[in-house]
Amino acid sequence: MKKIFSILLLIFGVAEIANAQRYPFRTYSIEQGLSESVVYDIVQDEDGYIWLATGFGLNRFDGIRFENYFQEQGLNSSRLRSLFKDSDGRIWIGSEAGVNFIEQDSIYADEAYASLVNSTVISIFQDRLGDMWFATDGNGVWHYSDGEVVAQYTTSNGMGSNRVRAIAEGLTGDLWFATRDGLTTLKEGNFRTYTVKDGLAADRIRDVKVDEQGNVWIGSRDGLVKFDGEEFEVYDVSDGLVDNLIRTLTVKSSNEIWIGTEDGVSFFDGENFKNYTIESGLSNAIIYSSISDIEGNLWFGTFGGGVNLFIGDYFANYSTEQGLPNNLITTFTEGPDERIWIGTYAGGITSIKSGEFYDLGLNQELPDNQIYKLYTDSNQHIWIGMREGLAKMEGERLRIFNDEDFPFRMVRDIMESSDGSFWISTYDDGIIHYQDENFKQITAEEGLASNRVLKSVEGKDGSIWIATYGGVTRYKEGEFQSFAIQEGLPNNAVMSIIKDNNGRIWASTFGGIAWFDGLRFQSITTNEGLPDDVCYFIHQSDDGKFWIGTTNGVIRFDDEVYFSLEENNKAQAFQVLNKEQGLISNELNLGAVYEDSKGNLWFGTMEGLSRFDPELYKGNQVPPKVHILGVNASGREYKPEEQFTLSHEENYIEIQYTGINFTAPNQILYEYRLSNIDPDWQRTTSRSIKYPSLPPGEFTFRVHARNINGTWSSELEEVRFSILAPYWMQWWFWVLMLAVIIGIIFLFYNYYRARKMIDIERMRVRIASDLHDDVGASLTEIALQSDFLQTGDADSEFKQSLEQIGRQCRKIVTSLDDIVWSIDARNDTLGDLTDRMQDYVLNTLESKNMMVNYDFENLNMDNKLPVSVKENVYLIFKEAVNNVVKYSNGDHVDIKMENVNGYFEFIIHDNGTTGKGAKKTGQGLRNMDMRAKRIGADITINSTDGFSIQVKGKLNTN
Repeated sequence: MKKIFSILLLIFGVAEIANAQRYPFRTYSIEQGLSESVVYDIVQDEDGYIWLATGFGLNRFDGIRFENYFQEQGLNSSRLRSLFKDSDGRIWIGSEAGVNFIEQDSIYADEAYASLVNSTVISIFQDRLGDMWFATDGNGVWHYSDGEVVAQYTTSNGMGSNRVRAIAEGLTGDLWFATRDGLTTLKEGNFRTYTVKDGLAADRIRDVKVDEQGNVWIGSRDGLVKFDGEEFEVYDVSDGLVDNLIRTLTVKSSNEIWIGTEDGVSFFDGENFKNYTIESGLSNAIIYSSISDIEGNLWFGTFGGGVNLFIGDYFANYSTEQGLPNNLITTFTEGPDERIWIGTYAGGITSIKSGEFYDLGLNQELPDNQIYKLYTDSNQHIWIGMREGLAKMEGERLRIFNDEDFPFRMVRDIMESSDGSFWISTYDDGIIHYQDENFKQITAEEGLASNRVLKSVEGKDGSIWIATYGGVTRYKEGEFQSFAIQEGLPNNAVMSIIKDNNGRIWASTFGGIAWFDGLRFQSITTNEGLPDDVCYFIHQSDDGKFWIGTTNGVIRFDDEVYFSLEENNKAQAFQVLNKEQGLISNELNLGAVYEDSKGNLWFGTMEGLSRFDPELYKGNQVPPKVHILGVNASGREYKPEEQFTLSHEENYIEIQYTGINFTAPNQILYEYRLSNIDPDWQRTTSRSIKYPSLPPGEFTFRVHARNINGTWSSELEEVRFSILAPYWMQWWFWVLMLAVIIGIIFLFYNYYRARKMIDIERMRVRIASDLHDDVGASLTEIALQSDFLQTGDADSEFKQSLEQIGRQCRKIVTSLDDIVWSIDARNDTLGDLTDRMQDYVLNTLESKNMMVNYDFENLNMDNKLPVSVKENVYLIFKEAVNNVVKYSNGDHVDIKMENVNGYFEFIIHDNGTTGKGAKKTGQGLRNMDMRAKRIGADITINSTDGFSIQVKGKLNTN
């Protein structure tokens, strides 16, 4: 076969088009937020952030955003030259004006290092004892211990030059200095400088590193040098180095050396060099700095091209820039000599081997350059499915099937079954069975789900499974069985169908993928964790993993993991490889996947092709480092390090966080939960979460993250805060409101009561007036009439009756006067009561010539009395005075009434003796006792030393 292809290449004429391929270099420059595109040094801190020193400021990068620092933030100078992370996690910054260091996100300029202010610090290093070393451009090396200067080493001490570029430490503690005039070592207090005379390639040394075996690697201006302690070994362009002008070294191990030069990057494995240039994807060929981060990625700081991140060479990308005839890649197959044939849409066929493209000269012979399918059969014949027909390479001969034999168009797939026959899928003409030089067309009329057929595969029982736009059709021995959405497919538009290593049938559709369980299809969609529903193809590689082409990259699917996980964790079985990981384009093409004999996977996209080496792809087992960046509460920023309290008006919360993972920063999955709000853990790919209108309370927000490989961060980051209740939800407010409500009710009650009392008083006044004016006047008139009649000629008996009538009327008028007085609201004060008492005493005791002593001094005469109290106290008083008038032989009466603490005491006492030993019962006394009880008072009658009555009770004045 090799001989046949050699002849073929001679016949058609083979031309080398290109010998270049692009690798997944990711570029970050000013457009992405870098303060300047010249990057002098790079370092990674303990939190995972990448720090970049530029000629105009310091930059911190989390994989998505840059944060810039300048002199305004505390730097001595914005013209930076070096960075270093010490054992305490501090970041040291060397500039043209000395050093600063960063601790807890703040920039400091320690006075202890003021001696470096006038020096340009090119390199910073900390030895195993914790001492700091500062290499300068012209002032030698400064040695500090515990913040104090130990020494300054210059040429006078034995340094090769005062212009020192880098510092490294050997396994035994000896220090190595890269200078402008040789390599200087400090061992046991003694300096020694190596130059070209000792075997160096050049005296101008740019960088020096020591590997795990103690070998010293030296980057010079004339090549790479390895020093094993005995002799120097030089590597230069003649050995494969990309350029002799070396500026930076990153030594991962003795057989993993990365060399940054002024014409690209070289990787040295101890024997061979692999080079990367602008054509390979670098943004600039001049490399100033380099590091390897904790994920194993390589960072290269360039002169004018920003920083380049290299995550691995598992992807090699090709487009028209590298020699493809067209970027729309539709199909692949492998021919003799391990040559990969590539079919394009509107660009015909090309081939590639060892990174070189070859035009086989077939495009001039083919009737069409719109290639849909390339397929190598068991006889090593290559079939070509085109928009305008079908062709086949049979050894040296290209056979094109004519319209008479094969009148069908748009050949999308070719499959050889176990019996040696072929099944040819067409876009509009159904599926064609080719056997024994005969073509048999099978269409929807015979039982196909649709005439639009995209692919077919043979099942383990010999049946043919056919992917159509109307679902999947299973064909065996002339019988058809179709499967659509009703039978479990996620979508009827089936793009691809395969048989896995276990004989199971899988289908990819516009709505997800599905597998056949023997009776029906079982769907796997975005609801089950599939990252994208539009699946252009599905392929199982030799290692058993599935590869699914989508509109957002290639999905690596591990079915064993999927079927072993619980429902909420099934997403861990999927891993997306897209442009972020080096894929040339995120949108794949229908059926454009192929696995070659070396295990490489070839993916066709809308923008070219990518070759993927699964063995080189190790994924990323380093969990993301998660940080809560800040909390925004209704427009006000709060630091997450401290617990804080918010007012009720600051209840619109936005929490920003980041998971640092540079391999695939946009594919980090976050899991978060806010206590008292989120019932379960929530998942998102967003780097912020918003909580509008949070209620009052105490909250704790927790978050962690998972990288592209499904590795979760080990620790939860959290921020605590509380939101105060508004004043109307505070306990004191409710107490106040309750008091106000009670007060309002009380006011309304009192108002109502007052109104009622006023109405009653008005009614009392009216009744009293009516009684006095009407009844009293009428009785008085009767009494006067009786008196008048008595003066006339009438017998004595009649006059006696008239006198009795007059006397009785006057008695009734007197009683009525008491009633009117008690009813009249104008007589309700204590003063009115005492005046009435005095009037009665004057009318009753005057005839007995008794001296009356009144004691009303302690009374507030303006206090108003309830009607019942006023009436009953007065009537008790009146009854008591009547008793004095009737029974007392004394000549002195004391009347006392006082009010103490709301209680009254009323006493009437005479100095007579006739009442001694008298009964303490009688109608009058019973009436007094009854009236006292009516007002809740106690009455005491004593006749031992004169006659006295004492009444005590609550006054209830108003």
